[in-house]
Amino acid sequence: MTESSSPPAPPGDVSADAVAEAALGCPCVLSLATQGPALLATHLPGRRVVGVSIREDACEVGVVLRLDGRPLPELAEEVRRAVEPVAGGRPVHVTITDVVLPDDDANEPYPDEART
Repeated sequence: MTESSSPPAPPGDVSADAVAEAALGCPCVLSLATQGPALLATHLPGRRVVGVSIREDACEVGVVLRLDGRPLPELAEEVRRAVEPVAGGRPVHVTITDVVLPDDDANEPYPDEART
């Protein structure tokens, strides 16, 4: 595992875009969650970052994972570790909203949503 060379973001400077980028940088993440009973989103002027919710006390990320043979908790931990450096010291909570088998990538659960 490689240590991040950048220091954690201060609590007031957490970027939803940076959190989304960090989560999407994990090979096991197919996309951010765009649907579900409790849709996560950060509302910004003129747009929103779906799949990421930044609160004062926590950073939440909803993901659709590509299964690679590892247990789900291990995949969620990979996402948490990737997001932690840009979460401004907040605890990172990862919600897995769906999973896709390795050979089912053509049948993504939300094909109308592009991976950003």
